[in-house]
Amino acid sequence: MTELRRRHTPLSVARWAGRRAVRILGPWPGIRHIHYALHRWQFLAGRNDSGNSGVFSSFEEAARSAPTAVTGYDQTGMADLDVYSHANGEFKPMPPTEYPALFWLRPAIEGGACHLFDLGGYIGHVYYQYCKYLDLPSEFSWTVYDLPNITQAGKRIAEERGAKHLRFTNDISAIGEADIVFAAGSLQYLEENFLHQALRAAIRLPPHLIIHRTALHPDRSFVTLQSIVKRSGQIAFCPYMVAHREHFIKGLQALGYDQVDAWDKQRPIEVPLHPECYVATYSGLYFRLRT
Repeated sequence: MTELRRRHTPLSVARWAGRRAVRILGPWPGIRHIHYALHRWQFLAGRNDSGNSGVFSSFEEAARSAPTAVTGYDQTGMADLDVYSHANGEFKPMPPTEYPALFWLRPAIEGGACHLFDLGGYIGHVYYQYCKYLDLPSEFSWTVYDLPNITQAGKRIAEERGAKHLRFTNDISAIGEADIVFAAGSLQYLEENFLHQALRAAIRLPPHLIIHRTALHPDRSFVTLQSIVKRSGQIAFCPYMVAHREHFIKGLQALGYDQVDAWDKQRPIEVPLHPECYVATYSGLYFRLRT
């Protein structure tokens, strides 16, 4: 109920109405340019958290459009624990939108999986949110793959919290040691087909793939630039990949995976002046290796 109330505050309704009006009135002369100018000013000033700007053909082109030469997550100050925790240091309860991923993760673990590879798992926040709902064996390994500055902070936090299952790595080849690959909200910060290429090069294919909170478009793939504002005041501009949904799925199927389930998270992706890039929801998918 808290989640629902938060989505339907007067401010959120006003923002939704404003975005809808822009999409409807966008073709009118002048409206698009006024909207874009306002958006761009907010974007460059770091006042538009998770806002997007521009459509590009590559990560490199998107990075060149950023207002600073420093882009991406691999920076000190980007591992912001406060985003995921209460003032007392405890992680926030798991929101209802996480349950589809948990639904498939639990039987995989109960079926004998003992090594999870958390692709782009940040400081291990999914582990902290999920572990209270999972009966993890003592030998279970939850390995987070991320950038050096992030994994360094993750190790420190794990030591402070006594997170015995957590491991951290900057080596993507470790994906071949996993029974479960879990990617939640991370693939859009990686080049298109990064996951496919990592699996293709792996020493073995993990039996389970859980893809969660991933940006997929029904008709196209593109790169945009996203702004991220941390509570610490740190601002980052990150190239942001939105993959073609059908191509993404078929690429995994070609590797030997069967799609078992799919779900959505209600959150739009919008790029001003590019209505063709609009996506209404983020995607979740569960794949199992064909036997």
